[in-house]
Amino acid sequence: MLIRSILLRERLNYGLLLLQILAGDAILDKEVKSMGIRMKRKIAGSMAILLLAGMLAGCNGEEAQETASEEMQSPVVDIEIQKQQKEAAQVDPMADLLKDHYGDYQETGGEIAFVSDGVVMDGNYNEVIYEGIQMYALAAGVSFSYYNVEEDNLEGHVETVEDAILNDAKVVVCAGYDFQEAVGELQDVYPDICFLLIDGVPVDTQGEPLEIEDNVHCVSFKEEESGYLAGYMAVLEGYRNLGFIGGKEEPPVIRYGYGYLQGIDDAAKELGLKDVTVNYWYAGTFQSSEEICGEAVRWYEEGTEVIFACGGFLYESVLEAAGREKGLLIGVDVDQNKRSEYFLTSAVKDIANAVVISLDDYFAEGGKWSEAFAGQSVRYGMKDNCAGIPMLETEWKFQHVTMKKCYEIYTQIGQGKIFVSEEIEERPGVAVTVKYL
Repeated sequence: MLIRSILLRERLNYGLLLLQILAGDAILDKEVKSMGIRMKRKIAGSMAILLLAGMLAGCNGEEAQETASEEMQSPVVDIEIQKQQKEAAQVDPMADLLKDHYGDYQETGGEIAFVSDGVVMDGNYNEVIYEGIQMYALAAGVSFSYYNVEEDNLEGHVETVEDAILNDAKVVVCAGYDFQEAVGELQDVYPDICFLLIDGVPVDTQGEPLEIEDNVHCVSFKEEESGYLAGYMAVLEGYRNLGFIGGKEEPPVIRYGYGYLQGIDDAAKELGLKDVTVNYWYAGTFQSSEEICGEAVRWYEEGTEVIFACGGFLYESVLEAAGREKGLLIGVDVDQNKRSEYFLTSAVKDIANAVVISLDDYFAEGGKWSEAFAGQSVRYGMKDNCAGIPMLETEWKFQHVTMKKCYEIYTQIGQGKIFVSEEIEERPGVAVTVKYL
């Protein structure tokens, strides 16, 4: 059983169960060879029991209460049981898991180093990578640390990664497309250090792909599938005037956008619609700005109903515009639905789970990538339960289309029955009207 099966990612809730707790001294005392590590008794015991209590209280509270009352008839004991159940119900299992109870986090010197070129706790991309590292490290008893790039260029990226290595990092997790050149330069310089590159592959200074060395594992996602589902559902919900504002024109962003267009187009064909239009624009930044807000306001004023805000903090500008004009927006990467009533849904990818899968492979092999991971670039999508839109009743904001229909489309994409092109060199051929700005 892999570490990833311990984790429950409620925010990425499109059907993936990642929390399975095994408690029991016979299990805990054994070396779990499939993990390649020895789980800490402190985590696997006390934390597992805590999480299990929370799940029982939250999911099977009535059943647990009935069982307890049957076994314990004493009024005093019943009162104590009720007290414990009440306390357990107040526990947020995920929040508690992400606390560093045992000092695994280190400012420097962590065995796992996370290197990013933005704010780590950004509520978005960097944060979910960091959560994946946290979840694995805290369950496995591995130290971790994080480093922020000060100079957002190749030299700054290289220097920051080298700082992590000099501080005894053994595996370096690099966040995003902008680290491609740095990993391309350093993979040969540090053959004994393993690199996990998210959303990219090693390239040279000219942007040309390099051979991926055995100490590098690359992870990317089928963003086009999440974008497709978001666009498809928006049209089925009844929206006819849509928009897409992407950050930088980079492969993950492009795939989200082109998938979005394909989903809109297929839904329009299914409904026999001829009047669907899409405004499409890359802002050139992942930061919020007055320019983005102004453009989004103009779109809403001209009739756009829903804007897919694709990239970093730019959603803040679109959200501000949506609030002014009573429009809607679609979030990206993580479930942003709870942040505002103006979010219709979010096109998400389970980055944290992919990080856990990768780190588990590294430690299972005793500090290196397995043959299946070494020098390889993999893409996770709906088939792997790593792409989609949130499907919890508490987060479901569609009024005219059901979760059943959504899951039907989700399943068909995962099974390959619905084809979503990953092509980014050419714009997708669609019948709907797309206004590229």
